[in-house]
Amino acid sequence: MSRELLSEYPQATDRYDELFEAPQSARAHWKPLIEHIAASPAERMRERLHSVHDQVRENGVTYNVYADPQGADRPWELDLLPMILSEEEWSRIEAAIVQRATLLNKLLLDVYGEQRLLKDGLLPPALVYGHAGYLRPCRGVKYAGDTMLHFYAADLARSPDGHWWVIGDRTQAPSGAGYALENRIIISRAFPQLFRDQKVQHLAHFCATVRDSLAHWAPRPEGKMSGSPYTVLLTPGPHNETYFEHTYLARYLGLALVEGNDLTVRDGCVWLKTLSGLQRVHAILRRLDDDFCDPLELRSDSALGIPGLVDAVRRGNVLVANALGSNLLESSTLLGYLPNLAQKLLGEPLKMPSVATWWCGEPAALNEVIANVHRLVIKGAFPQQRVEPMFGEDLDERGKKRVIAMLRARPNDYVAQELVHLSQAPVWDRAHPRLLARSIGLRVFACATSNGYVVMPGGLTRVASAADARVISMQSGGSSKDTWVLASGAVSSFSLLRRSVQEQDLVRAGTNLSSRGVENLFWFGRYCERSEATARLLRVALGRFGDNVPGDDDERARPVMLELLHRAGILTASGPAPADKELSGALRAAITDDAQPGLAANLRQLMRVASNLRERLSIDNWRALNRLTQAVTQRRGRKAAFSDLLTELDLAISGFTTLSGFALDGMTRDPGWRFLSIGRRL
Repeated sequence: MSRELLSEYPQATDRYDELFEAPQSARAHWKPLIEHIAASPAERMRERLHSVHDQVRENGVTYNVYADPQGADRPWELDLLPMILSEEEWSRIEAAIVQRATLLNKLLLDVYGEQRLLKDGLLPPALVYGHAGYLRPCRGVKYAGDTMLHFYAADLARSPDGHWWVIGDRTQAPSGAGYALENRIIISRAFPQLFRDQKVQHLAHFCATVRDSLAHWAPRPEGKMSGSPYTVLLTPGPHNETYFEHTYLARYLGLALVEGNDLTVRDGCVWLKTLSGLQRVHAILRRLDDDFCDPLELRSDSALGIPGLVDAVRRGNVLVANALGSNLLESSTLLGYLPNLAQKLLGEPLKMPSVATWWCGEPAALNEVIANVHRLVIKGAFPQQRVEPMFGEDLDERGKKRVIAMLRARPNDYVAQELVHLSQAPVWDRAHPRLLARSIGLRVFACATSNGYVVMPGGLTRVASAADARVISMQSGGSSKDTWVLASGAVSSFSLLRRSVQEQDLVRAGTNLSSRGVENLFWFGRYCERSEATARLLRVALGRFGDNVPGDDDERARPVMLELLHRAGILTASGPAPADKELSGALRAAITDDAQPGLAANLRQLMRVASNLRERLSIDNWRALNRLTQAVTQRRGRKAAFSDLLTELDLAISGFTTLSGFALDGMTRDPGWRFLSIGRRL
């Protein structure tokens, strides 16, 4: 059976194949998975596929693709099959990532410190001072433990000869770790026995390391040598493309999720505005771009940052991870200089090479690029340029001349890179029980500790939409895989989830609930109550005035019902009472059209408020809210019979009853609960 499964898989000839080491022969670390799939009936594989899809939906795993009609509701794409790496191969990757993170941290310290590399001519000044990501107000700031790069991610690709290359460094606010965690939870449930038998290394210990390292580097509370620093996760808000990850990590790591308006700087310290007053913040894990973090000293038009944050960092009163200004390292121009910098700063060669890169600002490199433009990829030198890659192999003679003229006119603004033929890995076909091939890339993560960098044993495998794709982009329809790193010995069962209840002293204390959080809890309760009342009103109205639903007292009840519908905003026209056809259309729109006043519109507002509270809602609460929303919106844009709409209203009312149960029985009676209750009862 496994041979039949492999026979349909298209083996690569011009790129590295993660699955095959020879025709029809799977690599040793892939064989258990292939044999397990081959032994599973087609129906069982369909069940697994549906289970993965349902968990993504119910858990609300999303990735916001800008300009996509689905917007923030676009579900995260996750393949059923994991990417598998052997222990030996992972040990080489791990060592290379530790070395690279150490190198980049030293580079960042030098550029914002003594600048010896610039003075010695190892780094062209134009790469630093010409980069919009170089933040001059951050020059000369001292950092605890000489660490600026607290969290690091690298994008890797495998060359046709089987060697891994680094194709990009993510140093500003690296994303993907939260998605990797969620992928792990979902896929390990799809293959529980195989996951245990394969001795896959767990991710929880790395997450604990991230949390503990933030506490380690943060300034001590009020100058004390002991005590727990207060750490928050700074997010741009629910419209950010990776907002799900922000809420997921905040909940998983036990951090408060905050936006810029939740924080203020007083006397050189950062404070969280809470219901009970100001709460001192000692560490900020940010998911906000460098220049948006402080409108006072950086980008003056930013509405997302905290005025005075740079000054608080300069005084050493708060840790910001990663350090402001770390966006500088994401420029592709640095890749070509890293080999010499590694020898200078570390005294050793790079353990993993970068993709071959030429900065056109050097005359010799420019001539090399012009001579070989037909086989290179031309990109913008700095991330802020937003230049789409230009593939030389796609250019005709006229196009080549245009690109060459562009390079000669502004050479400092461009880099050229060797075209990387991405490796391919198997994915599971959703339509038929078979294996397909897709191009993949691997994003790995590292965290700074007092003993050096620690690497997450796995990562986020990104999957292209085609087998011969040259670029992988989640914004362009890409998907993802869980990444399994195998172990030969015992696997740690460490978990951040508590397995036992410990005795604790009960003390009266203030709340760290932000003022914005309190407001959102109020409106969450308000929209829950408003939506449920609207659903009950619509159910009664449909029961009396729907298609083919007779009632003896319809005429007597009609004026009262119309008045209630007017008061609810469902009927807005004044004058004569609406005809039956007009009334039916208004009731239908109130249920399914979120652009009209009614249930769908109230649910849309409820989900908007819930998104701002996501880290404070339990996963069961969020699932109930998701099911409720799907029950109402599944017929959006389609004309449904009134009997079907009545069924949907019944399901919706049951869902609201569930939410009421969570509020009454599942929440701690703290100030947040009181404001939610006020919203419900007002």
